[in-house]
Amino acid sequence: MNQKMESLITLRRELHKYPELSGEESETSQKVIHELEKCDPSQIIKNVGGDGIVAIFNPSENEADKTILFRAELDGLPIHEATEADHQSVHQGKMHACGHDGHMAILIGLARELQKKRPDRVRVLLLFQPAEETGKGALKILEDKKFKELIIDHGYALHNLPGFDENTLYIRSDSFASASVGVDISIKGESSHAAYPEQGMNPSNVIAGIIQKINDEFEDFSKSHSGSKYAVTYIKMGEKAFGTSPGEAAMGLTFRSETDEMLKKCLDWVENLVKNEADSFSGSITTSRVEPFAATINSSEGCDIVKNAAKEMDVEVEELERAFPWSEDFGRFGEKFPITLFGLGSGNDSAPLHSEKYDFNDSLLPTGVRIFKAIIDCYS
Repeated sequence: MNQKMESLITLRRELHKYPELSGEESETSQKVIHELEKCDPSQIIKNVGGDGIVAIFNPSENEADKTILFRAELDGLPIHEATEADHQSVHQGKMHACGHDGHMAILIGLARELQKKRPDRVRVLLLFQPAEETGKGALKILEDKKFKELIIDHGYALHNLPGFDENTLYIRSDSFASASVGVDISIKGESSHAAYPEQGMNPSNVIAGIIQKINDEFEDFSKSHSGSKYAVTYIKMGEKAFGTSPGEAAMGLTFRSETDEMLKKCLDWVENLVKNEADSFSGSITTSRVEPFAATINSSEGCDIVKNAAKEMDVEVEELERAFPWSEDFGRFGEKFPITLFGLGSGNDSAPLHSEKYDFNDSLLPTGVRIFKAIIDCYS
């Protein structure tokens, strides 16, 4: 292994050791800025949409024909790490369980390549995005005046894929990652003594009814809305006490579909189902949507460029038949400019994403840098 890659691995593990949660990435941002300053970019724009960073590398001599963006994420997850690695998180209950440390290191590796040789006619933007995990970061960046002033022709990003062949590139035109949203359901009845439950309004039957109806009806609904999924994520009612029949409850659901349009139909369907349940309940039931993620819709032109870049780098490419059911905040950028997100296999023995045992596979670092550099070359 060459010294350049050893340095990148050391950086990745340092980032892994000190994770920060969504919206709290100030120290991570400072570490990234410190590394970018060593690469002599034309400009570094700080505090974009929070702790976000945009490093700009202008062409060597000529005017830019195109401006292309590459994105990595800054945030970790609220998970207690159990990898027992030397670089395990020092922050209890926080870890990089999704590979954002690796994605950041790949972009910094790309910055180091751009320091050595700028493209002739391409402006390159390196975006380090906060709050990807909550689906809030991309929108804040898009609303930031500093980002709005940038004219971008195409955006690219990658995501590591545990359970897929190591260093194989996975891509799909059109829908690559699903749209998703959480649905909070709040139920307010009336508490009473447990000896006289008839004097109150216990919401347990409402919760049971909603879950049962979704179970009974979703299979038929999903037949005409292929790729749609749901899960009950939490249920909260009462306390560990046996003298009170509680009067309030809350539950959460998550729905995901391959397109934004399909997801909207899912939400309209479930909210109508809840409304019908509310009509037979004397108390009140309200719903709200939280953590919305847009579907990641890949540009066909961008997919062709990524495949050509992989071919130039002798990286194997696999075309996916279906979109992934997970969501990516990168999809939000597709509302403003064409985007392309692709996957890079982390190996079949890798722990899954969001697992306390997960750690980024460092062998992906050189492959990621090479593919991103080859994408730039495709525009030159």
